Amino acid sequence: MLSSPRIASLAAFVTVAAAQSLHVDNLCSVPVFLFTQTSFGSISNNVHLAAGQTGYGMGISSNWDGAINVGTGCNSDGSSCVTGGPQWDGATPFSRAEFNYYKIPGSVTYDISLIYGFNVGMKITSADTSCAQFSCALGELNSCPIPGPGTLSTCYSPCCSSAAACAGGALPAGGGGCVNNAGPGPRSPYYYNNCPNAYAFPDNDGANGYTPANFVDETCGNTAITLTLCPGTTSHLAKRSFSEVHGQRDVEIIHDEA
Repeated sequence: MLSSPRIASLAAFVTVAAAQSLHVDNLCSVPVFLFTQTSFGSISNNVHLAAGQTGYGMGISSNWDGAINVGTGCNSDGSSCVTGGPQWDGATPFSRAEFNYYKIPGSVTYDISLIYGFNVGMKITSADTSCAQFSCALGELNSCPIPGPGTLSTCYSPCCSSAAACAGGALPAGGGGCVNNAGPGPRSPYYYNNCPNAYAFPDNDGANGYTPANFVDETCGNTAITLTLCPGTTSHLAKRSFSEVHGQRDVEIIHDEA
């Protein structure tokens, strides 16, 4: 029996939706607390991962759009943390990974954001290895201009000129060290020079004409994603050409991971 185009299309959609996943591997030497923020859809929240725990499924809906913020030294509900919470505004530094499964059905756009600082390394990979694999192990340099708290090598937000300047958050409502809460901050060069595939200021992708316009976000047609914490690697990927074709990126990627 031949299936109607409508039934075949529906089956294909269900297959794509079922394939969407987000797992977290914690390779750090310390436990971490995952505080998630959601613009659309749903995901697990207030997740504790032990040091070395891998393969944790975040239980995302097929249309989830949001971020995973990583805290360290947190209590059971995240109301007290050494880095990250409870403010989650950059008063203490934290690394952040952002994902959008909502905008383009069957695809996911992802990035690493260090706008609020750095507390653990991150790497984002897809089951499709042709998609860009962003990673940053900034802490291994042990050269942060404004070191943060904790047992790991952490670093305050690139938007702040000092730890005290971050007390009100990295992006305060009245504006802070990052120009118009959009452009580079006083410590952004340290970030984008050492982790060029992670956001060092809000418009690090070239929006509104700010420079450098780095390769900091990727749209991938394979939605089986893994976020690895403390991967020990930093990517140096450069795009030489870019075009938008039905929301898909045509990017020539230079792979150079150190």
